[in-house]
Amino acid sequence: MKKAVLLLLVLALVPCFGHTAAEEAGILGKPFPEFTATDTEGNVFTLSEQLEDHEAVLINIWASWCPPCGAEMAFLNEAYEQYKDRVAFIALSREEEDTAEVIEAYREAHGLSLPMGRDEGAFLYRYTGDAGIPATVIVDRFGNAAFLKTGSFLSAEDVMRVIEAFLGDGYTGTAVLSEIPKDTSTRAFPVSSARAIRVENDGAKGVLFRVKDDPDPQPAYVIYDGVAHLRLEIAAADDPAAVTYYNYRDIYTLQSLLDAEGSAYVIDQPMPEADAEAHYVCACLMGEEDENALCVYLIPGDEYIEELAEAMRSWGYDVAWEYGDYAGPETALPQAYLLHIVDQDGAPVPGVMLNFCTDAACIPRKSDANGNVTFDGAPDVYHVQLLKAPEGYGFDPDFEFYTGRAYGEWLLRIRRNSDAPDAAQ
Repeated sequence: MKKAVLLLLVLALVPCFGHTAAEEAGILGKPFPEFTATDTEGNVFTLSEQLEDHEAVLINIWASWCPPCGAEMAFLNEAYEQYKDRVAFIALSREEEDTAEVIEAYREAHGLSLPMGRDEGAFLYRYTGDAGIPATVIVDRFGNAAFLKTGSFLSAEDVMRVIEAFLGDGYTGTAVLSEIPKDTSTRAFPVSSARAIRVENDGAKGVLFRVKDDPDPQPAYVIYDGVAHLRLEIAAADDPAAVTYYNYRDIYTLQSLLDAEGSAYVIDQPMPEADAEAHYVCACLMGEEDENALCVYLIPGDEYIEELAEAMRSWGYDVAWEYGDYAGPETALPQAYLLHIVDQDGAPVPGVMLNFCTDAACIPRKSDANGNVTFDGAPDVYHVQLLKAPEGYGFDPDFEFYTGRAYGEWLLRIRRNSDAPDAAQ
């Protein structure tokens, strides 16, 4: 069963179409071909003219039937609103059946303001190597393709960090960007002893789908409300920027789902209406490696349990189901305040000085050789103050972090500078 869920998840997350790896397209560092497109509002978009007025051009190639394309559109739109005075944006569908009317309806349904049109004859799609959609290209101020990504962006912040690499007076010559720049901001993320999806609706009922000869059941929950209230947990070994919540339509990085107190990852997942095509949601946590996927099904009523079982049987699995709660991995309650201090690549940072402070006093601590800090003071709300980082590392001076009153575990990220002694060369 887990293999079936994983297969569907992989199919949903990988590019929708294509056969040539993006890196084999051979377009980076070379002049991007001149093209003209007309957006759904009748505006003519010509590459050379846009480069006269902007520092860069972002081209997104997509199709209306492609779920990963839709998953990243909100992120592109947010970046467009932030950078439209400095960067020209155009999202072009390579699908022949995506007429101007279809594209405009899509744009309105998704609440998008960025310009959208058609990649006539799929010219740009073929030029980028038929690598799949969505595909995003950045053409720099010199007219050269300087960045190519196939597959969805996972956050608006990722889009913005890519854009920032091509802006400003310091960009004096084409510099190809091969990957999304890491987030180097100082952040604290709650972690647990294992990855988990917790359903916090009152009265939710557990269901276990069992595949013949498979000892591991597929967990599900019947949700009697219109929204499933989910609390998501990750392990200390996880990178919050690389773990995503995905429901086959929307995709979020875990760090974007932190609650206001920074103490938990939460999301309110709408449940399908009675007239929906499928009466279930597959809610998944997925790391950078496909085998790390963790999924639960959410069902809007008992009458739809058998419908989901039939869907699973259509995937080729001999499935039976029963009511019951999924125990999942055992999780140990923290017996102290535990911080794992890492850099933007997840490497531990020893020698970081910090304070655990209350209104009455501050107690200093230092991260050990593994980057860990353990503080077993009486449970209280502590203000954690970063005091000093070792040579080659830094942190944001305005960083604020308060523990909850109960013991807990956090991943604390600081910045490794390029001149750090152990920085990757």
